[in-house]
Amino acid sequence: MKSTVCLIVSLGWAIASIDAADPVDRDPVQTNVVEVREVVVDFRQQVDVPALQSGAVAESAVRPNQFVRRQEVLGRLDSQALIIRRRAAALRYESAKLITSDDLEMQFAETSLAEAEAELDASNATEQKFTGAVSSNQLRRMRLAVERARLEVARTKKQIRQAEIDTQLAAADLALIDEELAQLDCVSPIEGVVLTVHREPGEWIAKGQPWVTVASAGQLTLHALVDADELSPATCVGLDVSVHWGSEADGTAKMLAGKITSVDPTRLPGNRFRLHAEVQNRRQTHDGSVPPRTAIVPGSGHSVDQHWQLLPGAQVTLRIYRSRDEMAWRMDRDNSDSFRGNLR
Repeated sequence: MKSTVCLIVSLGWAIASIDAADPVDRDPVQTNVVEVREVVVDFRQQVDVPALQSGAVAESAVRPNQFVRRQEVLGRLDSQALIIRRRAAALRYESAKLITSDDLEMQFAETSLAEAEAELDASNATEQKFTGAVSSNQLRRMRLAVERARLEVARTKKQIRQAEIDTQLAAADLALIDEELAQLDCVSPIEGVVLTVHREPGEWIAKGQPWVTVASAGQLTLHALVDADELSPATCVGLDVSVHWGSEADGTAKMLAGKITSVDPTRLPGNRFRLHAEVQNRRQTHDGSVPPRTAIVPGSGHSVDQHWQLLPGAQVTLRIYRSRDEMAWRMDRDNSDSFRGNLR
């Protein structure tokens, strides 16, 4: 009985080894690639650009479905009140700067001090030569005149220092007003496509409310439902993928490459799981060519109208390329299944 069991086990191992070593007409594309059709294409990044200040919308520079670049102005609030404030701050700055740059007051104070000191020195010299030639009251007034001149010099220096501080405060005030003026602009933080313009010219918008919604079409996220029997969720993060759409028959077939970035931890009915991949989108002109950057019409200076190759909502096929670890895991699993089947 024991010999019979050993014979069966040995035969099972032999069959499993032959099956693992035999190429058996397997298609390498079907073996190394998992093809998924339940795929949702979405924007990788979607931003509600807020108003940085409260106010009335004075200008809307974009419209829905328009392509915008990073740091491009999308709209502008009314700036009349801030412009008036800036003019007043600029006048205060110029006034303070005029005092600091003009040394006339300082020269006058120093000249007055020098004159008072010269008169006092002359009177002291006369008094030393001729005792009683200068009265004590006159000498006292001269000493007080020198002291007043010195105080005037100190007061002028203090005024100049205060003017320097006023100049710095006025410059800071101007910088703050310029910052507020800059915050009146709605600026796109990303390169992408305008999805929604929430406020039109003449409407009021509060600080922090969404003004324009912009989505980054340059990078797309793919959400795919995958059979866990076809691909291990534990080893698929980082695998290369390609997304395909169009038809080769009519020459509209296109492809973009990317990688799997994450896997949801929840297992779905039917032993499936959801994974997420990112692909780099490309723009192309209406003639189908893919420009390396914004194309310019020769002699005109105008850019050629471009559109993205792939947009959210398109029906695509995702191909996932298994790694060596995935292939080794699959081979071990198949060999184990084959061995258990032979034992039965």
